[in-house]
Amino acid sequence: MLFSEIVTLALDSFRSSKWRFALTALGMVIGTASLIVVVTIGLTGKQYVMNQIQGIGANLIYAYYEGGSNASVSTGNAFADLLMGNVASFSQTSAQPKFYNRYKIVEPYFQDDWHVTSRLTLNLGLRLSLFGTYRDRYHSEYNFDIDRYVAGASGTNSDGTVNGDPFNGVVQCGVTPGVADSCMKGHLFNPAPRIGFAWDPKGDGKTAIRGGYGVFFEHTNGNEANAESLEPAASPAVQTTSVFSLTAYDQIVPQPPGSSTPLAMISIPNKAVWPYVQQWHLDLQHEFFSNTVATVSYVGSKGTHLTRFIDINQLPPLALSQNPYQLHEAIGPNDCGPVDPNTNAFPTDPYGVPTNATTPGGASVANGGPGVLSPAVYLGIAACGTNPDLFRSRFPGVGSVSRLEERASSIYHALQISARRSVGRLTLSGAYTYSHSIDDSSSARDPVILDTYDLNRARASSNFDQRHLFNRSYVYDLPFFKSPGLANKILGGWQWSGITTIQSGTPFSVANGLTGDNAGVANGISSNSAQSYPDLVGNPRSGVTNFPFDGFGPLAYNPSAFAAPRGLTFGNTPRNYLTNPRRTNFDMAIFKHFAIKESAAFEFRAEAFNVFNHIEYAWLGGDGGSAASNSPFGNSNSTITCYGANNSAGDPACTSANAYLRPAVAHNGQPAKKR
Repeated sequence: MLFSEIVTLALDSFRSSKWRFALTALGMVIGTASLIVVVTIGLTGKQYVMNQIQGIGANLIYAYYEGGSNASVSTGNAFADLLMGNVASFSQTSAQPKFYNRYKIVEPYFQDDWHVTSRLTLNLGLRLSLFGTYRDRYHSEYNFDIDRYVAGASGTNSDGTVNGDPFNGVVQCGVTPGVADSCMKGHLFNPAPRIGFAWDPKGDGKTAIRGGYGVFFEHTNGNEANAESLEPAASPAVQTTSVFSLTAYDQIVPQPPGSSTPLAMISIPNKAVWPYVQQWHLDLQHEFFSNTVATVSYVGSKGTHLTRFIDINQLPPLALSQNPYQLHEAIGPNDCGPVDPNTNAFPTDPYGVPTNATTPGGASVANGGPGVLSPAVYLGIAACGTNPDLFRSRFPGVGSVSRLEERASSIYHALQISARRSVGRLTLSGAYTYSHSIDDSSSARDPVILDTYDLNRARASSNFDQRHLFNRSYVYDLPFFKSPGLANKILGGWQWSGITTIQSGTPFSVANGLTGDNAGVANGISSNSAQSYPDLVGNPRSGVTNFPFDGFGPLAYNPSAFAAPRGLTFGNTPRNYLTNPRRTNFDMAIFKHFAIKESAAFEFRAEAFNVFNHIEYAWLGGDGGSAASNSPFGNSNSTITCYGANNSAGDPACTSANAYLRPAVAHNGQPAKKR
């Protein structure tokens, strides 16, 4: 197993004030025709204040994990590494800064309802989103500005320390000459038009055609590309240093005087770009009978300049032509080289790169020489404990650079059908949606970019995509004791209601958990989640053979469709390739309104949820929502950690001991039973 100890401390104080007013005027234009115009002029605003003491922390990771060692200092036994101080990596912040972030928003808007004729109404509007940028009151924030990095002014020594300026490219917001208070030039004027119409084509009030289009800007929150996201950034005031492959605890501190290891940076653009969404719809509504109304709608939206989270100092991936691993040949436990029994370590060059590495098939993994990027470097980072900061080529002397930028996009299309009918005491309504949402980033810090050099690979169904959604509701006035009197007051007037929901599951990605950074590129974004996918070698939706596994539900997919990824690659399974189990739920209620007098009453209500006790399995992965307690990417139910002797996740030795691709709990949070 992988040991990790993390200690953090933080304190926040938040205040936000909003204001709004609107003035509506009704006018009539008199001429050969009368036009009724309703005009609304309004103003909304917001002032945001966040005072925060940033958390301090330390992160210590030991060297051994199941399946092999990720550092040359490991004994091969996790507990022994703990006792002896064989540490894969250690990092710690040097101070606890305080931040005082502010911004202001003012949004005047104009709205006009124009009744062109008795059968046609136009809705016209314009909102001006005047956005102020985030700024710290005392200029305590620092940004890694890629335009200010000076090539040759910093580098990394073979012992992992920085030569030259450890803050090469770092600017202080509002202090460094030419750098704005928010570390980015603002973009104040953001016009957002809206237009809509409602048309009665026959004039009989039974058919309506409606449509609309609008643009909506978002100011972003503190996790997106703005100065508030710089709060934990490396700076001369606060430093987070890291050391690797230690053989004793006394090597953690202190570092040699004047030395510094490459710092992990956070970077935002130097010009504000605000995300916005375009939304449109077209509806056809018709009354078929006196009490039945049906609506068919097409709904769409497109998100532009959405937040994307990438590591711009990731190593470029190894070219396929230089990869010594064959198709479906995975990294093995002995690939780093033969272990010297005297030193209990495999041979490495001065940069910690293995010099005698081979693939499981016996092919040599080339070492290009000390400090030279070669296949052995990628293997060393992936499985042998090599320090990746020695080989970061875009910004030498700097660690990972977490870049937040508004460059992602999304698209959504939906067919929506709904109907409502009232028959006597019964009111029925139903709605069905068939939709598809696609994006390359589903949230501000969605860690889906495994390879910064191949951003298109992240384009897939959104984490929250639900292809099918059906809802039915009903309210029925029970026909008992309807005659006036005491019986009616006590036993009559009851209503029975219910909601039925049937929905398909959201998508999730299958993660490779055997060798996390299988490509050896040291992507600092994906290091907090899955860093690679397995190889797809079959159809996971066919050939599913179920057998009991205590405490878990049935296999949702065939694990034999997945194999360990080819060594030094990201694996070829697409993002969000599989879908969580669907859910079917019936909720019902019975209630009665008891009137005491004209101005006073009370209501009795009894409610039952999941009346027919459908098993609602927990999602295996993906965006399960806060109640589902699912990590966004790469949790245990969607992470494959065993591939067996034949390199298949469906090997009986793996499926009998691992519960991946099985739901862990049912709807009530209890362990799933055998089926």
